Amino acid sequence: MERKSNWSTINHIVGYVLYCFICAYFIWSLVNISLAYKNELNVSGIAVNILALLFEVLGFFFALYFAIQLIDGVLRVGEVPYDLTKVSGQTKISVIIPIHNVQPNVLEETLAGFSEQTYSNYEVWVGDDSNNERLKKSCEEICNKYNATYYYEPNDRFKAHMVNIVIPKTDGELIAFFDVDHIPEPDILEKFVAIMEQYPEYAFIQAKFGFRNVTNFLHVWEAMSLTQQFCSENGRRPIGTVLYSGSTAAFRREYAYPLPECQMTEDFDHSVTLIMDGKRGYFLDELGSMSLVPETMPHQISQLFRWFTGQSGILYDHSGDIIKNTIKGKLRPRQALDIISSALLVVAATSFYFLGIFYTVLYFKKIPLIRAWFLGQLWLIIILSLTFIIYFSTISATTLYTMKSATFPLKLWHVPFFLAFGSLTAPFFLIPAFKGLFGRNKMIPGKTKWNKKIPIYRWASFFSVTGLFFLYLTVDSILQQLCGNFNLGFCYYTDPYINFFFILFGMIGLTLTFSLPFMYISSKVFKPKIFEEKHVYH
Repeated sequence: MERKSNWSTINHIVGYVLYCFICAYFIWSLVNISLAYKNELNVSGIAVNILALLFEVLGFFFALYFAIQLIDGVLRVGEVPYDLTKVSGQTKISVIIPIHNVQPNVLEETLAGFSEQTYSNYEVWVGDDSNNERLKKSCEEICNKYNATYYYEPNDRFKAHMVNIVIPKTDGELIAFFDVDHIPEPDILEKFVAIMEQYPEYAFIQAKFGFRNVTNFLHVWEAMSLTQQFCSENGRRPIGTVLYSGSTAAFRREYAYPLPECQMTEDFDHSVTLIMDGKRGYFLDELGSMSLVPETMPHQISQLFRWFTGQSGILYDHSGDIIKNTIKGKLRPRQALDIISSALLVVAATSFYFLGIFYTVLYFKKIPLIRAWFLGQLWLIIILSLTFIIYFSTISATTLYTMKSATFPLKLWHVPFFLAFGSLTAPFFLIPAFKGLFGRNKMIPGKTKWNKKIPIYRWASFFSVTGLFFLYLTVDSILQQLCGNFNLGFCYYTDPYINFFFILFGMIGLTLTFSLPFMYISSKVFKPKIFEEKHVYH
């Protein structure tokens, strides 16, 4: 019996009310924009107003959807009970750990964790495609020490291909995937088996993982971001759209193979394929392993570039299949919406940058901002205020979940740093999000690197210059607000309504202007302590 909550029902009712509000605002505004044709707006004015309206509504819509999902996650909806005393012991589980030029001590810590499992009917395979002979020899010796099967084969087709090579060599009814830096909890394999034996409807189980190297503010941001993802997985359980996260997961053998190859996010792609095929995963909201977060800002940016490119690339690869399966009834509309929401999450979270571009055009071209009746530009304050409340709910849910989840020791005073880091890095992720939407989400053998260095200073310089421009617009629009219809040389916008553009201009200007100093300071302050640089980019 899946867990339900009255608070979850209230959460959804509030969400429906806000959805009705934003739909009414959208329709009302469209009507008014259309009525303004010729009297106040020409064709280009209508086009810019509608584009700005779309980004207002889409940003609000996706932010609200994510907030509702996170609140459900805090409530742990869809959780099922299981009984470890009923585990038969007959189900064999094959654990696969793919590695590439890893530091031997990292592998040893993980294999030592598997030697302490409470479940005995399992095997561990380490699939190695390293090109460093010294590392290969060291890793093989460690595997022999812990009775793990070491398998080596040259491979230039990345992690998924190595996993696909190893799976046919195993004989477990369940296939578990762990990354090399994820030290398993002693009872995780027993829990995987218990749930799979007692709930045959699940194709796979994804467990959450904790973080064992959170020692500075960068690590707090990284760990809290991943914990936010786990919270949303809790909310996905009733929908049937739990996603595989690449590690600390167990599949029934028939659903583990093959993983999609040469994709930047083979885990996300595999999850979507299973969901469209009517299969369902379960999120185990218990620690399955303790992992390492990236130690430097360039490494974190590199990893997120790959993730976000692959995530949005799902729509490029599967949009036709999502529509077709929804029409045929194989995919419920709510599931299709959830997949689309997951793929567009980064685009939606940064939609206010595009909104700023369209407002800039309105401002410089002196085009009236036409919205729903009576309130004029006050709608800008209302929509931004409601969006702020939704984001506040998101952060509150994330903070509450993180403090309860034991993934790492979060303190309340960490939260402002989480917000600051998230705001200052957000513009960087527009690039991979749109690369994915345009089909640039493929890993090309012999050419693409798994984690490649990103020219962060080049992009940060561009963002900072753009931010200074928006700060100029902020000052200019405030002066226009003060001087009203008197032109003092600074006032470009002469809308008869009060000008509230400076609010959005200021938000964008502040987040963009400090991109370059933030990246420079972060790169100097946060140094690697566990991973050598040569083992990060490959």
